[in-house]
Amino acid sequence: MSDDALPQAAGQTAPGASGRPSPGPHEPSPSPSPSPSPSPSGRRGWSRRRTLLVGGAAVLFALGVAAAVVVGRTAATHQPQAAVMAYLDAVQQGDVEQAMSLDGTEVGDGDVLLTNDAYAGVTDGVTGWRVTGSRVDGDTAAVYAVVQQGGEAGAVYDQQFTLEKDGTDLLIFDRWTLTPVELGTLTVQVGAPDAAVVTAAGVEVPHAGAEGDTVELRAFPGSYPATLDGAGAYAADDVVGIATGASSPGSPATLVATLTDTGQASARAAVDAWLAACVASPDLKPAGCSFQILNEPTGYTLTDQKWTLETTPVYEIGDWTSQGWQVEATTEGSAVFTSTVSDGAGSTGTFNSVGSVRVPVQGVIPDVTDEGATFTSTLLQY
Repeated sequence: MSDDALPQAAGQTAPGASGRPSPGPHEPSPSPSPSPSPSPSGRRGWSRRRTLLVGGAAVLFALGVAAAVVVGRTAATHQPQAAVMAYLDAVQQGDVEQAMSLDGTEVGDGDVLLTNDAYAGVTDGVTGWRVTGSRVDGDTAAVYAVVQQGGEAGAVYDQQFTLEKDGTDLLIFDRWTLTPVELGTLTVQVGAPDAAVVTAAGVEVPHAGAEGDTVELRAFPGSYPATLDGAGAYAADDVVGIATGASSPGSPATLVATLTDTGQASARAAVDAWLAACVASPDLKPAGCSFQILNEPTGYTLTDQKWTLETTPVYEIGDWTSQGWQVEATTEGSAVFTSTVSDGAGSTGTFNSVGSVRVPVQGVIPDVTDEGATFTSTLLQY
């Protein structure tokens, strides 16, 4: 019997195309095998790649933003206005020395007000400013600003700044440099002897020999308190001078000295001493005096010459002028002259003034010091 004729056992089947046995009547059908899932290490690799991509894009974006900011800032700081803004900000902060370093202003020996210490003593300085426009013309530029001085109630004036191109930065950004800014002027008018100590904003002002007794000093905008000290012999009321921008006139500080009681006493002592010396002179024409004998005898010898003051002149000491304090007689005095005259033959006689001679007083007191005053007659000078 062949193998093909063998009876099949119950519950078994012959192998089919699948090579798997069929399930029995009470056995569940086997579930299909699930597809293999990615391993944990594979998931982590994908996540890391995605993070790197996102992070790289963020870095590139941040770098782009930073570069744009740097370029923007560099472009802004290389505009002509930027140099002017830095200059005005330094002045507003009271750092005028920094401002002058920005525009290249040279300071001379006479520029006593161009220091931070001097500007610290100024009131009503620059309190605000606003750049209103600019114009570039090749290698030069002009920037226009409005400057506020002394707060809202103070002066407002226009100011123009000139700049010159000074190379480039990063090959594309022009570099602009301020040319020296024209400063304002503080005018100090001094009516006092050269020895007077004059100050502005606490700084001594040289004034000896100033033409017209006027000193002009370069100054930054502000109000400058001014004083005059005459060492107790004379004084002046404290005043304030105002300096503004070069395009706007300021107000002068005018200091006119008046004699103190001590100075008045010294001045009168000087006038009285001058008069006494004139009267004591034996000369027909006393040197530096205001009276004389016109008809001098010729061919005769004078002896026992004497001036005698009949009435003493009354005078007043007035205000300071360009030469000194004015002295003017309110009532003239008088004097007479007497002498003995002789000729070569031995004859003698008298030679006297014909009546009284006028004794006026007019002149100036050019100075008063600890050692006294001086008086100079401005009438007849013999």
